[in-house]
Parts: sequence; structure tokens; C-alpha cells
Amino acid sequence: MRLRDWALDDRCYAVRLGASLMGVKLPTVTDDSALESGPALELVDDVLHGSLDILKRLVTLPDVLQEWNSGTDAMTWAANALDSFSIMRRTVMLASLPVENPAQLAMPLMGEIEDRLAENRLDGRCWVSGDHPGVADIMLFPVVALSQDLEVPLDLYPAVRNFMRHFKALPGFITMPGVPECH
Repeated sequence: MRLRDWALDDRCYAVRLGASLMGVKLPTVTDDSALESGPALELVDDVLHGSLDILKRLVTLPDVLQEWNSGTDAMTWAANALDSFSIMRRTVMLASLPVENPAQLAMPLMGEIEDRLAENRLDGRCWVSGDHPGVADIMLFPVVALSQDLEVPLDLYPAVRNFMRHFKALPGFITMPGVPECH
């Protein structure tokens, strides 16, 4: 098993982060096509594409706690949020000219994430996935942590800031290369 990866891609980071949190040793190879198409997991007889499918596969490994598979109903929503954010971030970061007010692109998505996190908290659930962080939470973390690349003011999103603080405290948490610790 090997991950085709681009170090600064948010979707690839979600997979590396998930593997680290789950305690899975995942060898990686740099593949510039991952910048456009996202991560790919090479298996013995197959290749999985996309953060969601890869993380769902990692959860099936024998030494991975099954709690990581909680909140399956939120996984598709979180995968769509990550994919949407990734498009926005690439648009801004790879633009030949500065994008005027990039926060406007991400703020509706951040508002949706804030609402979901706050609602879950009111219902007594600490995570989007339920009582334990799961695949959906792993996919949301790059979105909220890297939203500052789009100049999103996180002081508008208290539930997001709380989520980030708790997420960073998880055993096995890793940062994305090149991203300052304050993100």
C-alpha cells in the first residue's frame, strides 16, 4: 500500500492526517498529478482515488480502532466540503493575479461548517462524527485549518475554533508541511 501524494494539497493532507491519527504507516510518493486529481492509494491489485474512499479503506485495516468509522452519515457531506474548499483554495493560490476578497468564496462553506459543529455541540456530540472523531472530522480539519489561506477571519466562527483546538490535541495529529503552527 502506497499513497500518491502532493504535500501541499489539502485532500492529500487529509489522508496523511487520517493515517497518522489511526496509527497507519503509509508510505508516500510525490506525484504532481495529485495536485489536480487528489490523492491515490495504490493497493496490490487496485488504486483508490479520493480522500473519502482512501480513508474508508484505512478504517478497515485490522489494527485501526472502529470508532474512526463513526458518523458515516456525515462522511459524504464532509467529503463534498473538502472537495469544494480544495477547488476554492487552488483557484486562489494558483491565480496569476491576486483574487479580490477571497474570503467571500469560502465564507458560505465556513458558515455551514460552523452551524453543523454548533448544532452537534448543542446535541451533546463533540464531533461531527458523534462522540468520537471520525473520517468526517478528518476531512473537515484541512478545510477549517487552511481557511486562513483564503483570508477567512476565524474569530467569526467560535465552534470552528473549538473544533480545531480539540482536533490538534488528538494523539497522532500532524501538521501540513509549510503551514505555520498558528493555522
